[in-house]
Amino acid sequence: MSKAENKSATGSKRRYILLISAIVIVVAGWSGAWFYGRSVLAEQIDLHMGGMARNGLQISCADLDIAGYPFRYEVYCKDLNSLDRRGSAGSLGGINAVALVYNPWHVIFEAKAPASVAIPIRGAAGNMTWDTARASIKFATGSLGAVDAVIDKPEAAFEDAFSSGVFEADKAEVHLRTAPGSKETLEGFATIESLKLLSLPELQQSIQLRSHVQIDGGAGMLAGLDLPTLVMINDGALPVRLVLLETSFGESRVSASGDLVVNGDGTLSGTLNVTLGDAKALLDVLKPLFPPQDSSFAVIEGIVNSLTPTAVEVDGVPSIQLPVALDQGNVRVGFLPLGRIPPLFQTGS
Repeated sequence: MSKAENKSATGSKRRYILLISAIVIVVAGWSGAWFYGRSVLAEQIDLHMGGMARNGLQISCADLDIAGYPFRYEVYCKDLNSLDRRGSAGSLGGINAVALVYNPWHVIFEAKAPASVAIPIRGAAGNMTWDTARASIKFATGSLGAVDAVIDKPEAAFEDAFSSGVFEADKAEVHLRTAPGSKETLEGFATIESLKLLSLPELQQSIQLRSHVQIDGGAGMLAGLDLPTLVMINDGALPVRLVLLETSFGESRVSASGDLVVNGDGTLSGTLNVTLGDAKALLDVLKPLFPPQDSSFAVIEGIVNSLTPTAVEVDGVPSIQLPVALDQGNVRVGFLPLGRIPPLFQTGS
C-alpha cells in the first residue's frame, strides 16, 4: 500500500470513528433527556394526585408504569379508583396516556370500560360502558389546563332512592377550559347525539342535547375541587351562567339560558329564559311521560296554550318564550309552580 493510500485509509477510519462517537453521544444524550423527562412526568403525576388529595379527592391506580422510549411517554394504569371526602367513589377499568417527548404537557388519554360511580349520601349509583373513550388534556402548573373528551357508543344505567334509568347514545362530548380572559372562570361545553332513554319506552324519539356553561370562580374544579367546596369558598353562592341548554326531539326543541346561583344547600336559584320550539309537537312527545294522576302536565299544557298566540319564528319554527324562576330548587312560571329540581349535592357530610 502506498503512502498516499495509507493516509487516505487512516482518514476514513478516523471519520468513521468520529461518526460512531457522535451517534453514541446523541443516543446517550437523548436517552438521558428521555429518562429525565420520565422523572419529571412521574413527579407531575404525583404532584397532581397530591393536589387532588389535599382537596379531598383520593386517586389510586394499580400497576402504574411509564414507558414509550425513545420518542413518547406512555403511562399505563389498571383499575383506576377515586374516593372523595364525602364517600363518593368511582372506578375505571384502566387508562392509557400518551405524550410526545417534546410536549409532555399535552396528553392523550384512552379509557377502558367499564366505569362505575357510587354516591352513598344520595343513595345513587351508576355503571357505564362504551366502544371508545378518548380525551385530550393539556396540563398547567398545579391543575388541568383544558380537557376535550369524546365517548363513542356510551351505554349507562343509574339508580337512586327515587328513580332509575338506562340510556344509550351514538356519541357524547365534553370540553372544559378556563374562559378566555378570565382564569378563574370555568367554561364547559357538552353534547350528546342520538340519546335514547331505554327505561322510558314511551319516548320513541331520540334526543339531541347540547349545553354551554360558565362558572365564575369554578376554575378550581380543574385542580380537583368538588362543587360543595367551591360553593363554600364563594360564601355559599356560586354564580353559574347557563349560556345555552338545548334539547331537541326532531323538529321540537326546548332551550334555556340565564343566570343561576348554586346555594350552600346545593339548590339552584335564578331566572331562565326558556324557548319552546313547535310546542304542540313537544307536548305530544312529553305527555306519555307523565302519570295519569299527575297534574303537572295539565298545568304545562295550559300555560303553553295560553301563550301560543305570542309564538314567534325562530329558525323557521314557531316558538314560545317563557320566563322561568328558580327559588332554592322550586321552579315556577309567574305564580304557577312547575315542580322542584333536587339539590346538586347534600350538605351535612
